[in-house]
Amino acid sequence: MIFVLAFIVFKIYLIFYPTKVIHKERYDRKKKYIITSNHFSNLDSILYDATFWKKFRFLGKKELFKSKFSSWIMRQVGVIPVDREKVAPSTFKEILSVLNKNGQIFIYPEGTRNKQEAEGMQDAKDGVIVFASKGETEILPMLLYRKPKAFRKNYIIIGEPIQIQGENPKRLTKEEVEQNLENYTKKMEELRAELNAYVEGKKRRKKKEKIEK
Repeated sequence: MIFVLAFIVFKIYLIFYPTKVIHKERYDRKKKYIITSNHFSNLDSILYDATFWKKFRFLGKKELFKSKFSSWIMRQVGVIPVDREKVAPSTFKEILSVLNKNGQIFIYPEGTRNKQEAEGMQDAKDGVIVFASKGETEILPMLLYRKPKAFRKNYIIIGEPIQIQGENPKRLTKEEVEQNLENYTKKMEELRAELNAYVEGKKRRKKKEKIEK
């Protein structure tokens, strides 16, 4: 029942927060992934759920689970608690359980919200690489153009899936984790450049059309 109500809320939400997805064909809703994105606000997760008509399993900081009530709410909407300082074995077990069922885990690798709404991502944590490695899955990068704001058009761009590289991808060395993280960061920077160019191109076309009128 709670999921039915959630999806109704999601669709109403998109009326107020219109969002266009670029390269939507790159997302396979039936394939297991670690999905990642930059992170601006608590509205980001609702935006992704509503836009893709799917209840993603998100990782959330353990502080969100302090009270019994908040813990119940977080669990009802599918959030998995994680200690950002040291990931507990139970967290790994739950993540791998979801992935082994061809599920999808959504992670904000910055580890916290980007309060400055900067164009680039803050430094990504290496946990995203470790989770993808242990789960034997690809990383599907997504990028949100800006902080969700009512009645303001927003954009989500989807990148090409990123394969974990290493002599034994399931058991990466420390150096291999760092190399994969560097590659991931580079891909996200390229995705940001592509997204910016797309949005700026739309602005120029609208400006030209207005002048021609």
